[in-house]
Amino acid sequence: MALVKKLRALFSVSRYSLSPLSRRSFKLYSSSSFSSEAEEEEEEVKDSGVGIVNLVLSPEETLAAEKFHSLIKNHQRKNPNPDHHSPNPNFAIPGLSFDLSQASSADSISPAIVRRVIEKCGGVRHGIPFPQTLAFFNWATGLEEFRHSPEPYMEMIDLAGKVREFDLAWQLIDLMKTRNLEIPVDTFSILVRRYVRAGLAAEAVHAFNRMEDYGCKPDKIAFSVVISILCKKRRAMEAQSFFDSLKDRFEPDVVVYTSLIHGWCRAGNISEAERVFREMKMAGIQPNVYTYSIVIDALCRNGQITRAHDVFAEMIDVGCDPNAITFNNLMRVHVKAGRTEKVLQVYNQMKRLGCPADTITYNFLIDTHCRDDNLEEAVKVLNSAVKKKCNLNASSFNPIFRCISKLGDVNGAHRMFARMKDLKCKPNTVTYNILMRMFAVSKSTDMVLKLKKEMDGNEIEPNVNTYRIIISTFCGIGHWNNAYRFFKEMIEEKCLRPSLPDYEMVLQQLRKAGQLKKHEELVEKMVDRGFVARPL
Repeated sequence: MALVKKLRALFSVSRYSLSPLSRRSFKLYSSSSFSSEAEEEEEEVKDSGVGIVNLVLSPEETLAAEKFHSLIKNHQRKNPNPDHHSPNPNFAIPGLSFDLSQASSADSISPAIVRRVIEKCGGVRHGIPFPQTLAFFNWATGLEEFRHSPEPYMEMIDLAGKVREFDLAWQLIDLMKTRNLEIPVDTFSILVRRYVRAGLAAEAVHAFNRMEDYGCKPDKIAFSVVISILCKKRRAMEAQSFFDSLKDRFEPDVVVYTSLIHGWCRAGNISEAERVFREMKMAGIQPNVYTYSIVIDALCRNGQITRAHDVFAEMIDVGCDPNAITFNNLMRVHVKAGRTEKVLQVYNQMKRLGCPADTITYNFLIDTHCRDDNLEEAVKVLNSAVKKKCNLNASSFNPIFRCISKLGDVNGAHRMFARMKDLKCKPNTVTYNILMRMFAVSKSTDMVLKLKKEMDGNEIEPNVNTYRIIISTFCGIGHWNNAYRFFKEMIEEKCLRPSLPDYEMVLQQLRKAGQLKKHEELVEKMVDRGFVARPL
């Protein structure tokens, strides 16, 4: 009990971030979903494909996929608002099909190439070239030599769900059945996830119920996945109803119960979460560290600190040790509040209990020191993480770059960026934006352009803030041509919606330079995309 008392002293409100409960074929929680980055830019998450396996393509296949993707993007650029009715599995764009045929080699197009192209087309946050991607899919799968396999179809089903073309998604599943292709259970997991993300919980359950129509026998894993997806999207009531209707058919386990508890907590209904927590224990299912931590976190966030302490004491009493995620979330509330002493206190307690720090722990410590403008201590933590062979990420470096930027230390930024690369740590959009902003302030226009080129080469998607930095830099020095070029790239290639001040800034530069034709063209492009109303 002495240990419990010591740990209770550290408790305060925290927001729990989750981690995988099991190593089954699906992932219920991700501890990385709550990073230490406070800025909104860090919340930009790429919503990408089906995640069956990481694709490995040969150099020739990679080149072919890039070629096809380029043709699709070029067609989209020339046809920003294609005139098409409800797409179907036979949808085609003759001009694009001709270009694709001209670009294809004599060798057959592999399923991996088709998957990669669809994945790249759907991997952007704005301006998905969906009609062109569907036309490409139909063209490729219609080739006589194409080797049919489920994966390209699943990738296309996922993309159809992403853009809410659910009728088409079902038509593609029907097409798989017609072509005698195996329809894996994962196909329905994809569809369920997309329905829930679209706010269509009833349709998600209906998709589960239709599995047997396609030769897929619903199993315990599929049951768990549906509950998990519903709960992640705060559809706890629907998840509970689904659970109650099938719990006699599929014996619930710790994963299912923890998902339900998580769902009720996310929905803000702590009394229901505690009811399920009690039911779980009465059913003889022992909660694990994630279950306990979810309940503790929810109680803390709702101000029930004493009750949270009791649950924590129970956790220790039954021999369930807290892990790095538990301590990270104890830290998190102090990091956000700027309580450096409390953050370090939790970290020291973590070390005393022999609990190893993970990437998020180190990121929290780095962020804490950077918030205090204590660059020296932040770098010490970074060095310690490297020494412990911790896999650092962009969020490990971004607070340090912000700190260096505040100091205006251009050389320091160069050195830290070089070190980041030496450690094989991939920068993200935020990293580039911080550095670009810093070099823009220091009038290093060449470095701004170099970083943008590097972003493109590394396939890091720029956002509106990236273009704002670049465009304002060139407008500031009167380079209307570069400002105009990047503004066009932003709206045509990246399909990003610019802010009105940025738009007006470029128009002003064009007027000053006497580029009235380009001024008129830019207005037309903005009107065509629905970004502005046509001037009177």
